[in-house]
Amino acid sequence: MKLPNIKLDLKSVGYVYEKGGDFNFENLSLRIPENTITSLIGKNGSGKTTLLLLMMGFLKPVTGEIYFYMEGKHIPIGNSAGKIAYLPQREIVAKKYSIDEFLLLGRTPFIKNISQPSNEDYLIIEEIKTKLGIKHLGARKIIHLSGGEFQFVRIGRALAQNAEVILFDEPITHLDIGAKIKIFDLIKMLKAQGKTILFSSHDPLEAFQIADNSILIEKNKGVLFGATNEILSDENLSLCLGTSVKYKSYKGQKFLFIGK
Repeated sequence: MKLPNIKLDLKSVGYVYEKGGDFNFENLSLRIPENTITSLIGKNGSGKTTLLLLMMGFLKPVTGEIYFYMEGKHIPIGNSAGKIAYLPQREIVAKKYSIDEFLLLGRTPFIKNISQPSNEDYLIIEEIKTKLGIKHLGARKIIHLSGGEFQFVRIGRALAQNAEVILFDEPITHLDIGAKIKIFDLIKMLKAQGKTILFSSHDPLEAFQIADNSILIEKNKGVLFGATNEILSDENLSLCLGTSVKYKSYKGQKFLFIGK
């Protein structure tokens, strides 16, 4: 059986969140296969966002190295040349931006200083709007978008960046059920197009819906990584979340029971 190619490689990574603080990663090694969906599951403050920022290169590990694989070469994460996109839980955005203006921010690495976007940049933006099903939004301003619509536009900005890896920090929090389903369908579509996706969540059921693999983080006690069905066991989740967790299946669907 052919082994999957690796896209992100964390080698013995150590990180201390703040001097004198009790939060840290120690000797963390993970290998994220390309063209897969990986969930990060853990309680608030367990380190999900920190791990994503380390993978993005926004934070530097105290020990160890993180590599990005591209065209058979392993590259230090800081030199990934915009091939990794990060969507934070929240961001401050100038509401006066039109959708096109916001999407063009993803083309910034490809636009030379004091230059204007090229026809190619605009064509890419139009292709992305078609792909994401947001052409109907027309020339609206960001301020006039719903939460779900804006999330799609944010994802479009990442695609405009020509990112091979997209890191989502709790992408469906505060969205309605319809928007959540659309976002998950989009994540699956991105995987089908060859992207590598990681997303954080508090809800293990979300991992069971779409994640090939999962990272289970227990604050200051360790990180488990592997196939979702193996890692997110009743026992592992109960230990990680600090309460009794049990799954039951009915007609192919999983249901979560919390407490004794």
